[in-house]
Amino acid sequence: MKPSFAILSDLAHSRKSFVVKKIARSTFSTDFHFHKECQLVHIVSGSGVRIIGHSVERFEKGDLTFVGANVPHVWYSEAEAEVSEPLEAVSLALYIDSELFCEQMGGLIDVKKVQNFFNDAQRGLKIQGDKKELVISILEEMLEQKDVHLLSSFLRILVYLSDPAESTYLNAPDPISTYSIQPHGRIPKLMYYIHQNFKDDISLEQAASVSGLQIHAFCRYFKALTNRTFSEFLNDVRIGFACKLLHQSDLPITQIALECGYSNISYFNRCFKKINKMSPKEFRDSLETRNRQKL
Repeated sequence: MKPSFAILSDLAHSRKSFVVKKIARSTFSTDFHFHKECQLVHIVSGSGVRIIGHSVERFEKGDLTFVGANVPHVWYSEAEAEVSEPLEAVSLALYIDSELFCEQMGGLIDVKKVQNFFNDAQRGLKIQGDKKELVISILEEMLEQKDVHLLSSFLRILVYLSDPAESTYLNAPDPISTYSIQPHGRIPKLMYYIHQNFKDDISLEQAASVSGLQIHAFCRYFKALTNRTFSEFLNDVRIGFACKLLHQSDLPITQIALECGYSNISYFNRCFKKINKMSPKEFRDSLETRNRQKL
């Protein structure tokens, strides 16, 4: 299931950095897609399964999530056979051109914290508790607002969203993209090397050599930097790539294991389940099941 790139017409030909919309349809969109804008989504009515990045979860009325820029996502409506009466799919969506917003606000405020939030939001966020209720109430008000009042409400939502309280990440961080992938400097050089060679058998000695450190010093340094051993980090990178292949290709799971650097399929399955809490087959089956439910 390969995501398609979408252009949001409401923002594409304007200098608006955000727009809020109420979307009412008979079912939610069935297109697995991504766009350069961030997106806050409140489910007013309807239920089903949403996919944000590698996260596959059921959603219900009241669900509130935030999707970062260029993150593949989709909301699938409940299959008709699973509900007594088909529900209208209604959502409130706030689309944000994060680059344009930071550009426009750069001369007025220090946008570094906001930029960091937008970067972190590429993992996807689920908002809960009192914060969810506050954000939803502001979002509803924005539908009727204009000019300064609309801008004020938008900024209030950003304040709430950028506060980590009552927010849960839906995906683990991409261990490679957390660091600058440029072949200069000790750690960036190592990350670049891993990015280029993770499909091969990278030894601890090779990684230490690339970093210019002795093995014992490298192990201490790497654990302090990433909070993971080198072996754990390498598995994270490989399994992250496996998730992408399961999303975007029909390759057999054994072939995917080989493509990710695993010659032992049992070890691949154990690593995958440890990180994703389900086997590769269960992961793919959950996607294929929902894909067949598209109307």
